[in-house]
Amino acid sequence: MMRYVLSGIGAGAASAFYLYFTYHPLLVHGAVHAAIFAAGIIAMLVTGTLTAKKAGAYVAGALPVHLAIHFLVIRDLQLIGVSQFLNFSSLP
Repeated sequence: MMRYVLSGIGAGAASAFYLYFTYHPLLVHGAVHAAIFAAGIIAMLVTGTLTAKKAGAYVAGALPVHLAIHFLVIRDLQLIGVSQFLNFSSLP
């Protein structure tokens, strides 16, 4: 199960850093960004090994790293007001 968490961490970081380095045009790069994030789930679906437990482990690894990079490195989620929506008042 740990390999799914680690692959999720890698995919979450890779997709967020891809968007960091290629932000504009957002519609084009946003689609690639989402595909990189979902690549592990897609691979498990294609190979027939997708289960809820594996998908949960993948997302549990990917999402925190991905969102941390969005908030701390890219800082785009603060610009559109997501931090206020989620009530993250402690973030800079």
